[in-house]
Amino acid sequence: MNRSEISRWQEAIASLPDKQFFNTMRLYLGEIKTPYNKQRLTEQLASFIRREENLQSILTLMDSFDVEILTALSLIPKASQETLIQFFSGAYTITELYAEIINLTERLLIYTDKDEISGKEFLAINPLLRDSLNPYLDTKIIFPDFKAASISIDDVFTISPNFLSAFLSYIKVRGISCKADGTIKKNDKNRLAEIFPGRDKLLQLLMTAFVNLSLVTESDKGYSLEASKVKAFAALSQAQQYALLCAAAVSRFSRDGLKKEAQLLLDCLSSIPESGFTRAAILRLAFLAGTYTQDGNALARKSRFSMILEAARQEAGNDAVQNAELLDRMIDCAMELGLLQKLGKTEDGLDLYKTAEALSNEDSTHSLQERPKTGVLNIDSTFTVTLLPGLSLSQLLPLTDFMMIKKCEVVTEFEITRQSAASGFDAGWNPDSIFDCLSNYTNYQIPQNLKINITEWYNSYSSAMLYHGYVLKVRDNNIALAENNPNIKKYIKEKLAEGIYLLSIPAGQDISDFIAESSLDFLGNVKSSETKSEFSSFPLLRDGHKIGVLAAGQNKAQADSFEIKKTSLVEADKLLKKLKGSLASQDMEKQLKESLTHRISSRLILSENQLKTAAVRTEILEADGMDFSGKVHLIEAAVKDDDLMELQMPAADGKGDFFTIVGHPLGISKQPGEAVMRFEVEPTKEIENFLVSRITHLRRLRF
Repeated sequence: MNRSEISRWQEAIASLPDKQFFNTMRLYLGEIKTPYNKQRLTEQLASFIRREENLQSILTLMDSFDVEILTALSLIPKASQETLIQFFSGAYTITELYAEIINLTERLLIYTDKDEISGKEFLAINPLLRDSLNPYLDTKIIFPDFKAASISIDDVFTISPNFLSAFLSYIKVRGISCKADGTIKKNDKNRLAEIFPGRDKLLQLLMTAFVNLSLVTESDKGYSLEASKVKAFAALSQAQQYALLCAAAVSRFSRDGLKKEAQLLLDCLSSIPESGFTRAAILRLAFLAGTYTQDGNALARKSRFSMILEAARQEAGNDAVQNAELLDRMIDCAMELGLLQKLGKTEDGLDLYKTAEALSNEDSTHSLQERPKTGVLNIDSTFTVTLLPGLSLSQLLPLTDFMMIKKCEVVTEFEITRQSAASGFDAGWNPDSIFDCLSNYTNYQIPQNLKINITEWYNSYSSAMLYHGYVLKVRDNNIALAENNPNIKKYIKEKLAEGIYLLSIPAGQDISDFIAESSLDFLGNVKSSETKSEFSSFPLLRDGHKIGVLAAGQNKAQADSFEIKKTSLVEADKLLKKLKGSLASQDMEKQLKESLTHRISSRLILSENQLKTAAVRTEILEADGMDFSGKVHLIEAAVKDDDLMELQMPAADGKGDFFTIVGHPLGISKQPGEAVMRFEVEPTKEIENFLVSRITHLRRLRF
């Protein structure tokens, strides 16, 4: 037990608002005598918790909901209320979680601490109880072993190198146009729907990712490929490619942000067991993916400076709600790309998902010299090229450089047309290099009529040419130097005429290196108003690691936790019956007895000593629809003490349905026969006005 943590807990208790502090002390220590000392009272409260019979009662009265929340807090460092709401999204309502957090706080199992750097509040387990709680905490209650009651028979799609190369070939040959909001325009969308049937959403996600990764650039005529960046992207492993695409498809990140989100996805996918996880469990995995190292330890403590920077970034808006929305979109994208595939359904009807086999089985390292796989390509008499799976994206890019995608379904079909061949010629291909490339991947002879057509197309293409770029012109006495000097020769793309050369340096790019290496006499550097951003390589990701808290498995205490909890249920029932029986035998006012009964049910009473009337302050915490004055009084008290409230109201459509919300009452204005409450809804912070008469049930959540 860390002494400094106990001191932090004592400071947190002592710094509570006076009303909350004294309510807590009276609840557990009895009536407070004056003069009092807060520090001494806090030490007495610590002694109360350490007392064996009280400690045992605290543990005995825990239920499965308590254990689930406490386990989550043990897994998520410095979790706030908002973090827990997002972590348990779909499993519990905001009202249930707020009420549980308040209840655990009142029962001294957790407390609110503050980060030393950012000043943000977070929830922590009481250090006086942590060692005793460990046998009850179990990661299996957060990530249970799911079992598929039925197996999915739907067609399984997974993004592949063939699919990516097909879409890239479309953009390369035809170009593609998008609206101002980034959506693909109608004409291209219709053409793509014929080529990639049923993949409209996926193509839009990929297009967004291409833009955010700068694999495509926009001009007046639409988007075109950035060949050097696409080549660098293709050199990455498939796992890295798909993780980067998934992250870039949901938002535009800085380089560090892109790496973080892509790595988070890889770790998350690597942690899903073969038996599958539900969507809610996968989202919880994603919450933890960036928190733990491979060995199961929390990430190493950062320097004070880096912590200050991180706190500043969080202040800029990187909060739990935004993170949860981002994770949600990434999971959707992973499903669309086929990285997550439906496995089946549980007995409760929940969908189970597993990681795609192609991703989990892939060797993340590339061979520097990939060998062509003969037999994966077939060419028919109509110049249709059928490509079977088996080639990497880095192999497919040059192979499809002079092709146009025709159909991409189970089998990928390209075609070689005059337009696609011209695109290949622009990239530096000629008939001989095309024929050599095709021969490497097919077991058959290239059709003779295709050879004739490609040769004719090239002759026509070469008969008149437009050049765009830097042109070098040298005098006669420098021709030999230009053609024989390796520092100049490596930049010459084509000799246009005697002493005139087209350089392989794109227009607008910095040419200072060429000038420095050439040893030619220039009047001055070439200047251009057009500049291009310098390409930075893609962030390198490591292989996905199983998230530490799952990789470590269950320790013996966790393995025995089921038996501990089963025994506790019986003991808890005995203790509650004993306390209620003791209360029933006492002679006291009805209102006082009702208040104590509520406290027993809320598991705030640990022993019969707490049932002494001197230690109790009766307080009305709930009011029903017919009790108008009670509701008004409750709202006024909550406004005064800045307490949360839970209210239930009928839906506006009049169909008899009710809805429940939680928030802060900001004020109440009374009118003849009516009152209106201004209410700040949690966690959206929206301000609403509610008629008090329409509230069917009102509950004050004190802390």
